Amino acid sequence: MGAERDTGAVPGRVAVVGGGVAGIAAVKALLEAGVEVFGVERAGELGGLWRLSEDTAAYEGLRLNTSKPRTEFGDHPMPAEWPDYPSRAQLLAYVRGYAERFDVPRHYRTGTELLTARRTGEGWLLELEGPDGRYEETAAHLVVANGHNHTPRLPEPPYPGTFEGTSSHAHTYREPTAFAGRRVLVVGTGNSAMDIATELAGHAGEVLLSARRGVWVLPKRLLGRPTDQWNGALAAVLPWRLRQQVSQAMLRLAARGQEGPALPPSPEGVLQDHPTLSDTVPALVAAGRIGVRAGIERFEGNRVRFTDGREDEVDHVLWCTGYRATVPFLDPGLVPDPARLPLYRHVFPLDEPALSFVGLMQSTGSALPVVEAQGRLLAAHLSGRLRRPHRDRMLAEVTSELQAARERWGEKRPHMRLDVDRYLRQVERDLTAGRRTAPRLDGRRVLVTGASGTFGRALGERFTALGARVVGLDLVADGTGPVPVVGCDLTDPESVTKAVEEAVALLGGGVDVLVNNAGRGGPAPAELRPSEEVHQQIRLNLLGAWEVTAAALPHLERARGRVVFIASRMAVLPLPLAAAYGVSKRALAAYADTLRLEVGTHVGVTTVYPSMVRSPIHDSTREAGLSLDGVSRPEPLDGVVSAVVSAVTARRAPRDVATTRRGRTEMALARHVPALADRIVRRTVASRLAAGAFAQAPLAEGLRRRHGRTG
Repeated sequence: MGAERDTGAVPGRVAVVGGGVAGIAAVKALLEAGVEVFGVERAGELGGLWRLSEDTAAYEGLRLNTSKPRTEFGDHPMPAEWPDYPSRAQLLAYVRGYAERFDVPRHYRTGTELLTARRTGEGWLLELEGPDGRYEETAAHLVVANGHNHTPRLPEPPYPGTFEGTSSHAHTYREPTAFAGRRVLVVGTGNSAMDIATELAGHAGEVLLSARRGVWVLPKRLLGRPTDQWNGALAAVLPWRLRQQVSQAMLRLAARGQEGPALPPSPEGVLQDHPTLSDTVPALVAAGRIGVRAGIERFEGNRVRFTDGREDEVDHVLWCTGYRATVPFLDPGLVPDPARLPLYRHVFPLDEPALSFVGLMQSTGSALPVVEAQGRLLAAHLSGRLRRPHRDRMLAEVTSELQAARERWGEKRPHMRLDVDRYLRQVERDLTAGRRTAPRLDGRRVLVTGASGTFGRALGERFTALGARVVGLDLVADGTGPVPVVGCDLTDPESVTKAVEEAVALLGGGVDVLVNNAGRGGPAPAELRPSEEVHQQIRLNLLGAWEVTAAALPHLERARGRVVFIASRMAVLPLPLAAAYGVSKRALAAYADTLRLEVGTHVGVTTVYPSMVRSPIHDSTREAGLSLDGVSRPEPLDGVVSAVVSAVTARRAPRDVATTRRGRTEMALARHVPALADRIVRRTVASRLAAGAFAQAPLAEGLRRRHGRTG
């Protein structure tokens, strides 16, 4: 990244402070990049602010305000049966499951607090206090991921006058029964204020909501789908100001016909603040169960005077006024105010190459995809794959971004603000531009069927070169090659069970990736009764893949792994004289689609559709005089292997993968204009027949006769 002390090399051991989603994402990314790392969490367990504890801001009724697809990590989907907006307990279980899956907890020191971090010439000297007392530790790089929802923020300066009732901050709120029968003033219009006011409306004697400024309250569902998904879809094609106009038009349409009191609208447009979502507060306000008040002017005993001149008597003031970002373990001279710290990509300080931040931001959406991206960016830098730009360039980017943030959000923490969709695209561009090598598969456990064939050998070699542990299945066992091959008859259920167990043992007790590559081709006209060749192709191409997948699935589900089925372009674009192959591969694709519906919440399922690769699988067809060389264009083997690797390493398992541009076109034609695709194939076959193809093939006699080519 250009600073004099920055070499871009692996920095040595990294310390990550914080065991919430930001810290977990950072440790996971660093582990995957091969960086030595340890985490520090002062609580006794991981989970951060989603833990229900005295040291967190969580309360029992807390729910997400971002929907599942816009919240989940890219390689760890949320269960399909969960609601659109999961609860606090569900998200805590999800985050801990994510950490367990990637072996993160083993690298954390829980019950350990970082007291001070002092910069040294080699890195950092850390003073820690753990279960066994105080001790010192060194680290070459410090990652601050402690969150910014720990230190409650109250109005400064305090409102004039003296309040004789009781007051508290949302940080200490747990459940509404403690306020039964009391008159409660909730101050604020953020998501916490809306959630708490909703809960209090069923228990408190009276609930008032003080809104110092107007607010856009978005419903959690809009026109039949979660509201944030509309913004995500629009973000792919529109700048934020156009998205704002479209969103406001949709909100006005959805609100048409609503009557009764309402929260005051914001003078600024929607998308110019963190979204406030609530289905219940507008209805409770309209029904008179929550009273809306202006900002506070002053206190007078138990009475509150508001800026519009109205007065109310209340028993308790509940401040939902946010938090201060703090890093108490760092020298204030180094970081005077974290909320005003200029950070390149919201991660890297301009002048301190041994310090990084993850999660020090306010996003327009969920924090999880953001901290995941920040963790990947950090890992790419600390593993030496991505250098920081020169300081001048970083400063220019930070300055430009800060100006844009002020234009959109004003002075409401502009240094921390980011548009989630724009930010994720930018980080992906950074990572793609800085990628010097193919994606790594270090430590991934891969099982490949048909491992001794043309595709299988090439896949085994590529996966091994990328750092994976690979075991193959094939008819004949072979322990002499670079990839051990377990003998297995894929059409025999008992043989499959034993072989998968043996392969799992060789892989160290699990499977992360299964590639169903084994296949058989051969001539099989659809007009003739099914021969033994037909039965063999269907048994191997379809049922064999089914058997292996079912046997390996418990391991894949535990690992949140991937299954890749290698089908064929003939699964969507059938060719004559090879019916068994086309039918079995189409059935294989249908099996993959059904499997995805059943296990897709936990296992990624992809089908790859190669065209024809020159390999022994086509020999029997050529020997029968039925070569399809003039009908289907051969493609390089390496391209197919790369497509499989791409499917395995993608952040989300793609559904279908064509291996060439021509293949994508053929698949699109076959799926969307099947009649046109049929005409193209028939015309191609007719021209081949006219040129004398299949002249010596007895199996093509019927086809030649119907085309007038009997002699």
